[in-house]
Order: sequence, then structure tokens, then C-alpha cells
Amino acid sequence: MNIAEQLRKFAFLAPFSSTQLERIAEIAPRVHIGPGEAVFRTGDPSGAMYLILEGKVKVHRQDEEGGEVILNQLEAGQVFGELALLSSEPRMATITAESDCEFLMIDRAMLVETVSGAPPEAILKLFAVLSNQIRAVNEREFREMLSQRTLAAEMEAERQKALTQMVAGVAHELNTPMGIINTAASIIEREIKKPAIQALGEQEETHYVVEDIQEALELIKGNILRAHQLVQDFKKVSVSQLSDVKEPMDLAEAVQETVNLAKAHLRRSGLIINIHDTLPPSQKTWVGYRGYLSQILLNLLTNIERYAYAPGAGGIADINLALEQPDKFAIIVKDYGIGMSEEVRAHIFEPFFTTGRSTGGTGLGMAIVHNLATTALKGTIRINSTPGQGTEAIVIFPRRIPD
Repeated sequence: MNIAEQLRKFAFLAPFSSTQLERIAEIAPRVHIGPGEAVFRTGDPSGAMYLILEGKVKVHRQDEEGGEVILNQLEAGQVFGELALLSSEPRMATITAESDCEFLMIDRAMLVETVSGAPPEAILKLFAVLSNQIRAVNEREFREMLSQRTLAAEMEAERQKALTQMVAGVAHELNTPMGIINTAASIIEREIKKPAIQALGEQEETHYVVEDIQEALELIKGNILRAHQLVQDFKKVSVSQLSDVKEPMDLAEAVQETVNLAKAHLRRSGLIINIHDTLPPSQKTWVGYRGYLSQILLNLLTNIERYAYAPGAGGIADINLALEQPDKFAIIVKDYGIGMSEEVRAHIFEPFFTTGRSTGGTGLGMAIVHNLATTALKGTIRINSTPGQGTEAIVIFPRRIPD
């Protein structure tokens, strides 16, 4: 089979006449590549497409962590680099030979020369084939990347679930030693009130010893109470995130529980969190999901820590609770930091969009917040922001989440 007949098998060249194919076979350079060699790499200038006459190649690129993502594998009778005929953008992937390969290289100038004088129908058919091939490549790459990112998201969800289960278990186990400490403190408190000990407190040489014991006892009691409250908050939030049970609760108390947990891991950043509760005393009950609400708040507060203020500089985060309508609550989380541009704000809820990948951002936090606010809480969320003046997230949801 001569080269012109071989070229006829390429869908891309099907509209060409035999004369045109012979001309291509005559002027198009042949390229020979050995196994492991790259035809071109991501970011290289583009200018030609390649027809695979013999051998196999793989199409690949690096992911965000530097690992290899194989987008496709091609063999004789297929083409790659088609986009170069329509655009001068740099290469979007790397092509590496997996065996001894021979290619026919067609550049933009050669294509123009070949089709000049061809009937309009043939030219349109040529570009239709070219367009379909590019679309197929893009769709295949998108599916591959989406599959890998979905897998990563699922792995992260499983990791979070395991972590939540562990926290719930640790919180349960901590109750026993704390109970023992609390009992011991009660015994000390009871004994120190006995007349004999009180008499020691009245003697000059033992007065300060008794006073120090009483102060230490108050410190023990206060910190045991605080530790107990933190453990209870851990249990409530972690268990509710596992079970997602809808239940009636005091909305302000549910928010306070989450803020208590947030303060524990945001204290080092210097972030000061204030809660402003304007809910009427008779209208604080919310029938909803504690775990979903806590996840929304924790993500919003983490975003403030990460993006609103300079690292270690600290700042203020205000959480306002109010009635939006007789049957709806509003939670407004506001900071007074650097704010964001309109361009960033427009993409804030898109999965994998982030301006902070270098500081640990995955681009999933606000996408998760949006999904939980609109689907789990059956509400809405909007972001207001002005560069240099801070950002506020406004979440509005029913006082009773419908079934």
C-alpha cells in the first residue's frame, strides 16, 4: 500500500482527492520517534498536527500534585495535535511514544496549500471532521479529569467520615477520665470545707496554703466544665454529621456549639469570632440538621482565616442571626478583611476554583457550602464583597426544613 492509499484511511483526510493526498505524501515530512521520547510537551509552541503511521503514543499531563494523568492512548490510523491547525495556543498535553513510531507532520501552511482550489463542500467537510475530532478529544480529557477529581472528592469524603467517627469515639472516651477528675474535685471541695481545714486557714503559717488549694480547686472546676462542654459540642457535631438527623434545636445554641469548636482550632490564627443574636426569644427553634449547619459555618470561618486576613495577623468574624421572614432564618457571616474582586466572586461557588491552592485550598469548600445551603437546608446563599472592605456570606433557610 503506497502512502497516499494509507492516508485515505484517516478520517481527517477523507475529503481530500487522490491528487491532494499524493501532494501531502510528497511534501509532508516524516518524523521517527523512539520509545520513551516526547513528540512535544505541555506548553510547547504549536504549529502542526501528526498522523500516526506506525506505533503507539500516550497523551498525558501533570495533575496539581505533580502526578501523571494519562488522557488517552493512540495508535496507527489516529491523529493528535489537531488544535494546532486552528489555534496557535501552546500545547495542552505531552505526547510520548510507547513504541517505535513514524508520523506524518502536517502544519498550517501545508493544509492551506493543499485545500486551496478545493470545492467549498470539501473544505467544509474537512473542517467538520477536524472540529469533531477536537471535540472528541476535549470530551475525553474532560471525562478523565472529572473522573479523577470525583474519585479524589469521594476519598476526601470518606476521610472526613472516618475522622468524624474517630472524634465521636474519642469524645466518648474522654468522658470517663473527666468524670473521675470531676468526682475527685468534688471530694476535695467537700473535705476543704470541714472545720479542721477551715481552722488551718485561720492560722498564719497555713493560711496561704489553704488559700492556694482553694484557688487551684476553682481552676480545676472551671476547666473541667469547659472541657466537658467542648466534648459535648464535639459529640453533637460529629454524630449529627454522620446521621444527618433532622431535629428541633435552639438555633443560637447550635451556632454557639460550632463556634466553640471553631475557636479551638482557629485560636492560633488570632481570629476573633463574635455572635450577634437578634432572634426573639420565642422564635429561636429551628427544625433542621445540626451537622449540615456546622459544616457550612466551619467552612465559612476557615475561609475567613485563610483568605480575609494576613497570616497570623488575626481579625474579626461576626456571625449575625436574624429572622429574614416569619418563616425563615438568616445567618450572616462577615469579615472586614481584604475582600475579593468581582471576577473572583463570580466564580466562588464553582468546584475546584480557588485562589489559595498554595495555602491548602482545594476549591471545594465554597462549592460544598453552596450545595448544603441550597439542597440540605433548602435555602439560598449569596456573597457580597468589596475589595479592601471585607466579605459577607448570607445564608437564608426555612425555620423548618421540609421533608
